[in-house]
Amino acid sequence: MLNDSLVLDYVKRNLGFPFMHLEWKDEEILEYIKKFTIREFSYYVPNVQTLPINFQNIANKVPGKSNEYYLFEPEGREILGIKNIYFDQSDYFAMGHPPMGVFSYGQLGEMALQTHLAMSTKLYSVFDKTFEFKHPNIVRVSPVPVNSKFATVEYERIQCDDFREIPNDIGEIFLDLSLADIMIALGRIRKRYGGGNLRTPFGEIPLESDIFEEGKEKKREIKDLLERTFIPNITIAHG
Repeated sequence: MLNDSLVLDYVKRNLGFPFMHLEWKDEEILEYIKKFTIREFSYYVPNVQTLPINFQNIANKVPGKSNEYYLFEPEGREILGIKNIYFDQSDYFAMGHPPMGVFSYGQLGEMALQTHLAMSTKLYSVFDKTFEFKHPNIVRVSPVPVNSKFATVEYERIQCDDFREIPNDIGEIFLDLSLADIMIALGRIRKRYGGGNLRTPFGEIPLESDIFEEGKEKKREIKDLLERTFIPNITIAHG
């Protein structure tokens, strides 16, 4: 599991520390990663959670909107999107869905037919609900869920800034993305030195030392990998 110490050690060692001077202190490196790298990484690999929503609670309703509701993220993290909303089964029962399972093999065919009919009918009824996420924390449910009181919202949020939620199997990708971001940031700083050279026993080394371009190329490769492996968090409007 990643933590502050591991992330910082990986970045600094790959930047040549302690043999190379770094322009940022440890806390500045971590602050940059927690503010910017985690945010970008989360659009590809968000943290998925669920929360309940009470449609009848006046505190959850957006003023002046009959079918828009606030989502109160318990830890105050930014919500990136909604994967699904799970409503109760009462709508299916109204369409004729069997309330109980079968008790014998002979009942299976009839139940399968009733279930199929109920689910198909619901798609063309006023009970068929759709939802739309509106940044930063509003969900729009259509039609107005007057017959539903509670639902469960499955949503995506920014990863925690202590790195504990980043999956172990892609931790190395996050470390490389953090390294690339710091390389780019330090490269910008070094470019402002005016292209001066650093004298060493091995000759003069440009202060820019190609770290900026190297970081950009490294980040490009990592983002290509993320885009091939994960579906970026995007919203498609249609209709």
